[in-house]
Amino acid sequence: MSASGNRAVARAGDPATAAQRGPLPPYLPRRPVPDVVRILAPTGDRLWLVTRFALGRRVLADPGFSRAAAVAPAAPAVHPLQPDPASLTSLDPPAHSRLRALVSRAFIPHAIAALEDGIRAEARGLLRRGSPFDLVRDYTMPLAAATICRMLGVPEAERDRFAALADLGHALVPCTPRESATARAELRAHFVALLRMARRDPGEHLLGALVRAHDEDGSLSEAELIALVELLLNAGYETTIGQTGLAVLALLEHPGQWRRLVAGPGLVPGAVEELLRFAPVVPISFTRLARTDTELAGEPVRAGEAVLVSLLHANFDPRAHPRPGALSVDRTTTRHVSFGHGPHICLGAQLARLQLRIALEELVAACPRLALAADPATLRWRPPEAIVRGPTALPVSW
Repeated sequence: MSASGNRAVARAGDPATAAQRGPLPPYLPRRPVPDVVRILAPTGDRLWLVTRFALGRRVLADPGFSRAAAVAPAAPAVHPLQPDPASLTSLDPPAHSRLRALVSRAFIPHAIAALEDGIRAEARGLLRRGSPFDLVRDYTMPLAAATICRMLGVPEAERDRFAALADLGHALVPCTPRESATARAELRAHFVALLRMARRDPGEHLLGALVRAHDEDGSLSEAELIALVELLLNAGYETTIGQTGLAVLALLEHPGQWRRLVAGPGLVPGAVEELLRFAPVVPISFTRLARTDTELAGEPVRAGEAVLVSLLHANFDPRAHPRPGALSVDRTTTRHVSFGHGPHICLGAQLARLQLRIALEELVAACPRLALAADPATLRWRPPEAIVRGPTALPVSW
């Protein structure tokens, strides 16, 4: 069946966009759309957008769609920001597999579980301040900073500086584009200094493991080393802040669901999956280029054409999710693509789940009467062109 023939049934665009708070990229459809649709990106390039759950998973896992080809300078792009070609997210196997194996040890289940006590203690300490409270500034940002610093091995004395540079570099606080660019450059220099420290004292943290991989067996180049550290910061800091803010806001705008968690804290782990589905922090996948001529939902996709998946629309596909527009912390079989799928599935997915679960468990326990302390229409948000979504401030009381 051609894409045009799917218009009558492909209605996931309605709940997917209607349920979202805050701005979305302008090229994401706000109306019923086919399984595959052509979009015009802000760059002026035309790309194929996949909006369905099963088809999106196929594209994300299919080696016939290349991530490495999509970061070439002349490749069609959805965003003007040029990705680092040495980054883990910019590579195809086998280069991708080699780099992923180097860092995956830090993300195995027992390594992630070992972080729980420290994250929980940090969360409890932050909540002791009481309300009024900006959930982003006073909770999600310092909680994410403490966690990623602990993983990377950033000394405690350096954490405030590290977090301040990250906040500016990712425009998580008000700043000009020049201030943000300057902070990113300083952050990169900070990484280099931290790597020098890790060479003197590797310790048991991730920076030490990466330095050993670079220095001892040459399995990691200098460019790959820096790109990996930057990627880990982006994935472990910015996205965690945005996802926690989106999750809490979704619950507060569905107070019945918040009360369900307060009455039954054991629901929180399942609620984490539902909130990841309902309010994904990253609405679209990375772009991929078709290696050969192919077909997606009846549409001919030529070799060299760009394809991306709307993770947001896939999460609201009624063929995969009954009543997708309803937030339900009681869902028992939540499937989503918020962490992607296939070889590039988010390396830190389990860490993200752990942080969101602890953040919610501690909020439920300490703040059962949690409520928004501002008109939702006045909330400040990341700009629509930002890769990572989320509120930049979330005043709450309890």
